[in-house]
Amino acid sequence: MKTLVFALLTVTFIGMSDQWKNQWDKPLNFQCPSSLSAITHIVSTHSNGKEDRRFNFDCTRVQGVSGPRSCKLSGYVNDWDRDILYTCPDGGYLNGISSVHNNKKEDRRYRFRCCTPKGRYYHKFCRWTGWVNNWDATFSYFVPRNYVIRGINSIHSNSKEDRRFKFEVCRVLKH
Repeated sequence: MKTLVFALLTVTFIGMSDQWKNQWDKPLNFQCPSSLSAITHIVSTHSNGKEDRRFNFDCTRVQGVSGPRSCKLSGYVNDWDRDILYTCPDGGYLNGISSVHNNKKEDRRYRFRCCTPKGRYYHKFCRWTGWVNNWDATFSYFVPRNYVIRGINSIHSNSKEDRRFKFEVCRVLKH
């Protein structure tokens, strides 16, 4: 049974890794196909040779969200080698991520696209995850069902030339 579970997880990860949204040392520009959707699955792998991360994402429609909404891409939220602590404004949820890599600094600067529905949507019961990855490690983070990512926290290590991530997730409630 353990072999079957490992085989299924391996096939799932390999299938997703064929769809990286960025290449090593290249820009990342991803947004969910609809402003009614939020990023609900993040996969990332690190290369010690390239000292960079590649990413893949899945999106899911946010339950209870309809009608007009406002989506906006932030400015850069970090400088090279600096921490990130960002929260989507006005009760928004994470709908996209953009970043650029610098080979000299071996780090990325990030921008986040957040969507804020108008009207009868709100969230509460927010909490921060623990770190979803270790230094130089691959991670696959699934947002819990009926939750959205509202915030991102990341720290950078110059000795590891990598980042660790945690997310603020909030339960979506219908009014």
